Amino acid sequence: MRICLIGKFPPIQGGVSMRTFWTAHALARRGHDVEVVTNAKEAQPPFRMHMRSEDWGRCEATYGRGRVRVHWSDPVDRAQSYLPMASPFVSKLAGIAARVHAERPCDVIYSHYLEPYGVAAHLAAQITGVPHVVRMAGSDAGRLWHHPQLEPLYDHVLRAASVVIAAGSVAERAIARGVDPECVRPAGAFVVPEELFTPVGPLLDLTTLRRELDHSDARDQLWGEFAGDRPYFGIAGKLGERKGSFALLAAMQRLREAGLDCGLVALAHGQPDVEARFRAEARERGLMDRVLQIPFLPHWRVPEFLRGCLAVCCLEQDFPIAIHTPIVALEVLLCGRCLVGSTEVIRKLPGFWKLPDKYGCVAIADVNNIEALAERLAAIIKNPAPAAAIGARGCAFARELQNGIAFPQILEQIFASTASRKRVRRRKQEMVQEEAGHFPLTTIAATVLAKRGKKLPRATTARLDLARARRILAEFEHIKRNRPRSFDVLAAAVRIEVALAQAELEAAPSRNDANYDPLFRVCMEDWALKDGDIASLIPLRDPSLRVLRFEFDVAPFRGVSTLKELPIALDYKPSHLAVFTAGRREPLLVDGVTAHILDLCDGARSVDEIIAVMAGSMRDPKHIRWIENMFACGLIGLQQKAEGPMARGQLRSAQASGRL
Repeated sequence: MRICLIGKFPPIQGGVSMRTFWTAHALARRGHDVEVVTNAKEAQPPFRMHMRSEDWGRCEATYGRGRVRVHWSDPVDRAQSYLPMASPFVSKLAGIAARVHAERPCDVIYSHYLEPYGVAAHLAAQITGVPHVVRMAGSDAGRLWHHPQLEPLYDHVLRAASVVIAAGSVAERAIARGVDPECVRPAGAFVVPEELFTPVGPLLDLTTLRRELDHSDARDQLWGEFAGDRPYFGIAGKLGERKGSFALLAAMQRLREAGLDCGLVALAHGQPDVEARFRAEARERGLMDRVLQIPFLPHWRVPEFLRGCLAVCCLEQDFPIAIHTPIVALEVLLCGRCLVGSTEVIRKLPGFWKLPDKYGCVAIADVNNIEALAERLAAIIKNPAPAAAIGARGCAFARELQNGIAFPQILEQIFASTASRKRVRRRKQEMVQEEAGHFPLTTIAATVLAKRGKKLPRATTARLDLARARRILAEFEHIKRNRPRSFDVLAAAVRIEVALAQAELEAAPSRNDANYDPLFRVCMEDWALKDGDIASLIPLRDPSLRVLRFEFDVAPFRGVSTLKELPIALDYKPSHLAVFTAGRREPLLVDGVTAHILDLCDGARSVDEIIAVMAGSMRDPKHIRWIENMFACGLIGLQQKAEGPMARGQLRSAQASGRL
């Protein structure tokens, strides 16, 4: 396919530019021609990257049959002058796209971010007759789209598009604004390139960077006297109050006053007033020799910066756009660096409970609690050795998170369907699953009963609920004689879902466990869990977890969405499911040994003592790893033996508040 991509691109800084760059090159690697139309060269400091000649060369590339070619809008000159003066971005981008198509027809136009790219792509689609696939990000969907002078136009652009890529609340609003629901499609997750974002690789040489900047237009973006000759924390992205930038400066002052020798390197900038305030506060707090602010670098150089940091802070908190999902935290983890993140940022990572504080990251409950933030940073400086273990676990988590993500294949499929002028319809299977809610297997079973002329319990809600599922199960139990063998399988399927729903209702945390937080599951005084520490700690089962036991194997029922996918017969061997509070996590299939260990994780025994009960002999390293894996999966928490006034609840409360 020939794809015209209209959007942000280097040297524009930010997450959307990063996504469009990697998307363009990923599609080209799959044999497509990607014609990028962008106004990126018109970006101005401080939100313009520092680009070397070799960095400009990376913008375009050829990959066998596929390639990326970039078409830049011209910077404003006298030929574009009009009053009141502004660069005519929309007109230029639409005109460039129309010319690109005239030279060699494109199959689809893809825009990412509404202003000005989505509007320009809409015009280009009208000029060329090429279908338009439009995508929003965070700030355009969460802020610009709500502006009364922009909303009517954006609504029209979305309604006119062949496909709107959106999910969640953005998809719901698009549909509410008149977009055909069948034209709204999710494009799946984005994948950070792991061949670049790795723990091992080149480090950013700050001295060399200074020399590079001496004769560049980005030299004013270098500020501060820190030479990088001491361990340093890093931040990347935009500066701001809600980014934790100023709280971090206050914490750095506390570290200086405590005599701790460390620095801060900021691959970060902000609007002029924010930039001026950041530099003024750093100066007033006596941090000039401890802070270095460097220009934004191309996405492919970010790993060099991250690998040079002792730890990297991602402290976004109370951000006004809830759907905003910064990618920096994932990049930090992939580079094997110790992530110091606000709970707001960490909880936006899928499966965040597998990345608990003191094990896979350092989680900050309240960024604006300067004393607590300074204490957590001071602990890292005083004892930096565990940072490597934290980073390694975080890296393993991030790689697992990205494993199996179909990027950019889902986007490619959307483009192919759109280019062929086929209406991109939601799959029937998706709609059936949505209607079935939490009872897809019971829905299948009920359909079989209905086809056999059985009178089904009347529905009291639009979706199946637990009460109706129980009545359907009772109907299967009632059919005792001459029922086909397949009915045993259907009855078992319904029994699984009834048991799960009942357990979820019963699994709500008790009042005594109100402070339990899956992110803060390591309750110990040290700032990090080191290798070997786990043996002496006390494991506690998640209070919202229940273990269900079945007399048959439930594994063949997982992921089933149609009648044909059900097993032919039951395999009568015991199996177990770990079930959490409704809506928090999917059930986990666990074996009998794990189920037994969970029974023993009642707060009365250490890991070593549990292993002794299980094995009746000296501990085996593989048993330690087994329990650590249970912890990493979020089944249990770990705490030190509480002595004196430091009782279980007090220790957990202290950990959750960030005091430990």
